[in-house]
Amino acid sequence: MKFRLFAASMLALVTTVMMTALPATSHEQLVDQEPKTGQILEAGIAEVKLSFSDDLISLDNSAGSEIVILDSDQNPVNNGCAVIDGRTAIARADIDKPGTYQVGWRVVSGDGHPISGSFSFVVENNAGYIADPDYLFTECANPYNPETLDVEVQTPASLYWLLWGSLPLAAVGLFLLLRSKNKSSGNNRKDPEEKTEN
Repeated sequence: MKFRLFAASMLALVTTVMMTALPATSHEQLVDQEPKTGQILEAGIAEVKLSFSDDLISLDNSAGSEIVILDSDQNPVNNGCAVIDGRTAIARADIDKPGTYQVGWRVVSGDGHPISGSFSFVVENNAGYIADPDYLFTECANPYNPETLDVEVQTPASLYWLLWGSLPLAAVGLFLLLRSKNKSSGNNRKDPEEKTEN
C-alpha cells in the first residue's frame, strides 16, 4: 500500500515538472543558429542567423522581430532589427572590439505567439580590423529597446537541468513526509484501543 502511494505521488510529481519545465511544442522552435554558443569569430561583419522549425510571421517593416547583439559592457552593436525570410531570421553587425557578445532575439511564430531566447559568442581581433561606425544592416519599425527585450545570460537548457537534478531530492522529501504521516496516523489508531482496555 505504501509503495502504491509513493509511486502515485512520484508519477504526479514527474507529470507536473514535465508540464511546467518543457517548452511548448505547438510553437516554432529554434533548430539551428550561427554562430554557435561560445563560438569564436574574427572581427568583421558578424552575421547572426537563426533557423526555426516552421515559417515565421514577417510583419511590415520587420515589426515584432528583433535580434540585438550586446558587447561585454551591455552596449548594443546593432540596432536590433532582423530580416525574416521564411523560417530564418538574420541580423548583422560590424564588430572590431574583442570580447564576449550576448545575443537576444524575439520573433513571431506562425501561430502568432512571440518566442525568444539568448546565447553568446566571442570575438577576437587578430588583424587589427576597424569597424565602420556608420554600418547599418537594415532598418525596422522597432529598433532595440532595452525595456522591451531583456537579454538573459542564462539559457533555458540550464534551468531544465536544474529542475531534473532536483527531482531525486523532491522524491526523497515526499517519501519522508508520507512516511511520517503514516506513522502518526498509526499511533492515533492505537490510542482509542488503549483507552478501552483501561
